[in-house]
Amino acid sequence: MTHTRALMDGDYDVVVIGGGMAGAGVARDLALRGLAVALVDKGDFASATTALSSKLIHGGLRYLELWDFGLVRESLRERETLRRLAPHVVKPLPFLIPIYRDSSRGLIKVRIGLKIYDWLTPGRDREHYRVLRPIDALSLEPAIHARDLRGAGYYFDDLLVFPERLCLENVLSACRHGARVFNYAQVEEITRDAGGDISGVRVRDLLSGRVVALGASVVVNATGPWVDDVRALAGVDERGRRILRRTKGIHCLLPRMTDHAIYHPTSDDRMIFVIPWREFSLVGSTDTDFAGDPDRVHATREEVDYLLGEVRKALPDPRVNAGAVVYTYAGVRPLSFEEGKRESDVSRAHRVVSEVGGHFLSITGTKLTCFRSLAQQLGDQVVRTLGRGGASRTARVTLDGVDDEANVVEARTWLDVSAEAATSGLPRETLETLVTTYGRAYPRVVELAGKVAGGAERLCPENPDVVAELHAAVQDEMAVSLQDVLLRRTGIGTSHCQGLDCAEDIGQRMAQLAGWSRRRLDAELDAYHAHVERSHKFKE
Repeated sequence: MTHTRALMDGDYDVVVIGGGMAGAGVARDLALRGLAVALVDKGDFASATTALSSKLIHGGLRYLELWDFGLVRESLRERETLRRLAPHVVKPLPFLIPIYRDSSRGLIKVRIGLKIYDWLTPGRDREHYRVLRPIDALSLEPAIHARDLRGAGYYFDDLLVFPERLCLENVLSACRHGARVFNYAQVEEITRDAGGDISGVRVRDLLSGRVVALGASVVVNATGPWVDDVRALAGVDERGRRILRRTKGIHCLLPRMTDHAIYHPTSDDRMIFVIPWREFSLVGSTDTDFAGDPDRVHATREEVDYLLGEVRKALPDPRVNAGAVVYTYAGVRPLSFEEGKRESDVSRAHRVVSEVGGHFLSITGTKLTCFRSLAQQLGDQVVRTLGRGGASRTARVTLDGVDDEANVVEARTWLDVSAEAATSGLPRETLETLVTTYGRAYPRVVELAGKVAGGAERLCPENPDVVAELHAAVQDEMAVSLQDVLLRRTGIGTSHCQGLDCAEDIGQRMAQLAGWSRRRLDAELDAYHAHVERSHKFKE
């Protein structure tokens, strides 16, 4: 399917502002209900908070300490649902919680927490969560500190291998069901009719400068850290001027040190992760109030030193130092505003804030794991407001490129690329990458690799991605910039090389496909290098 990017005047039932996981999920839910939907984002899809997460689909073990049992139950249910819908990017991940003599959380507390977590987890045909003896914990994960180890909690949550692709799959699925979607399209005005009712938005195409009017009875504000800014633009303050609390979280990428994820209690009574992701140990995250520009956030040396200092207490590996950090990233969480609470104690439960008689809906507190249930809740509310639209179907329709009915047994079959490895001529590593990237739609890219000139050639000497993926990104996936391709259509830009050894070559290929001038190509390369430099800014 080729997607065109012609932004023009039009009338819809709903306009969704914000193409992160929440907005993309909402657009898909509404489109599957048969409603006319437009989705717009001032940048690329999944280019902000979604891309800067901890890459976990998890129940939220820590939320039990906040007595938020409802959120934990919902998160665990959604975790199981997403395993069925997107098995190519949602993978079971074993966790250890090492408990030491001076840990802020003792063995009894961890044992009780895991018992409750196990009880709240749907299904019983699985390994149960429990506390291990020190010798058993060290046998599973020799990398952790042995001194003063009293035991370790052991449980499973899920790794979201490629958050940006799962978000994009929501966008593409919405398109396949009739939604119109536009990246690099900034809302300049929320319009009202003569009676003062919401009537739509005016949007500027940031590539052409053209301004269009999108009519809609309902506007959904899914802009994450910019929610209050968009409410101010709309002149909406029924629920107060502030419904959002922005907190900053940073992550460090270190050489991979463990096979299990480590969930570590810190000295200041927080919890941080060390997650095996690709060739890295992903360390995060901080949680501090943020009042700056969400478009210009980066990790500082103080934040990096804090994370590494805490990790060092559980992992004695000499690579836990700032000199070994491959790169960092930082994002801003759009939490619900709760007066008087410290950052890490604010609920991660999502809220749909209804204003203007239900015709202007703002989302706060979005937890990545619960994007689908959030979208279903908001979709039900929109159907009630409009008086039309069907029931939600997102719990049954797969997010694997084909919008089929979910089937766990079948998933195990198509995830095996043995047959294609023998017939396609592509290396097994490349095929496995294509499955992770495209789900069940990967045969289309395999076919494309055999059709376009040099389609089976590698895009990057350090990564298995092939030239056909660039063609698919530009022709079928609305990739507009070099960053779109390197960071969100492929994983090249988030690999160890960060695409530095191939950006020029990929940029030249993209220039030919998209008709860029040399000036545009230079600007794209400058912007990409600025992004990479920001990930190393903590060294300054």
